[in-house]
Amino acid sequence: MTIHPSIETVNDRIHRDVIGGAADIAKEVVQAIEDVVVDSRAADASGLAGEIEAAVIAVLKVLPSFAPPLNALHRVMKQVEDSRAAGLELDQLRAAVVQSIVEFKTFAEQALRNVAIYGAEAIRDGDTLFMYSMSSTVWRVIKAAHDQGKRIRVLVTESRPANEGMWTVERMIEYGIPVEVSIDAAIGMLIPRSDLVMVGADSVAASGEVLCKVGTYPSALVAREHGVPFYIAADTLKFDSSTLLGLPFRVDPIPADQVVKPGEYPGAVVSASLFDVTPPHLIKAIICEKGFINPAAAFTVIQNMPLSKTIFDRLPDWAHGRL
Repeated sequence: MTIHPSIETVNDRIHRDVIGGAADIAKEVVQAIEDVVVDSRAADASGLAGEIEAAVIAVLKVLPSFAPPLNALHRVMKQVEDSRAAGLELDQLRAAVVQSIVEFKTFAEQALRNVAIYGAEAIRDGDTLFMYSMSSTVWRVIKAAHDQGKRIRVLVTESRPANEGMWTVERMIEYGIPVEVSIDAAIGMLIPRSDLVMVGADSVAASGEVLCKVGTYPSALVAREHGVPFYIAADTLKFDSSTLLGLPFRVDPIPADQVVKPGEYPGAVVSASLFDVTPPHLIKAIICEKGFINPAAAFTVIQNMPLSKTIFDRLPDWAHGRL
């Protein structure tokens, strides 16, 4: 079956890592699937369902352990499965899937607004906040606190490779919030000067473990050593359904050319991944649209999310790169 050009485009953008955060990937994924639905010339509901499933699986094949786009795929395919079980005809199926995508976009935006409201409660007037790397969710939290009139100072490090921490510097300057930046190795000096640490997440496991940009785990360790509360700001779209099966996070290694120049050090192997895992005992709370939750509650949250059997059955192969 021919893959729709919008699916090819979003897959290429995911592969080249040029979209941004996981939430942004989810938005582009559902938009691409909506293009498939709207442009489909299927003769019946079965044909349209097949086209949607092919598009969903094509995206799944290239998707790292980013929970928001995975949950977006779950929602779309769950709607397809429920609609087929209810006997919906072609036009009804088309309308139902498009509506589910619209509802997903609305939910995603409202969830982020709620996270910002709750997260701002954790920040007091005069606080210094340490933020590792970049997170549009944490940016929203900081902006909400700033808009409440709270005086805030932000400390951040570069977040190599790719230096996403500099995006945070740019955003804080845009907001008019005092910001200091340093090298990643300086976390042991910056975090003790902070009143709290708040970072975003790419995925939250059923165990309460959290997948973040590499460097987050040592930041959490430093925070614990100095008694600085460590928060994760992430709506429930970041909660990873594949971890219900005990599957590991699917992560990419650090590209060698982001560490050393090709051929510069013959025989040296570049190791480690672009993301690390922070254990739940280092996390004071996960700030989501439901409020402040204990990492141990992640299991219950994921169990109650819309889950597609079509996707769920493929998760073991996906997690191990066999899809």
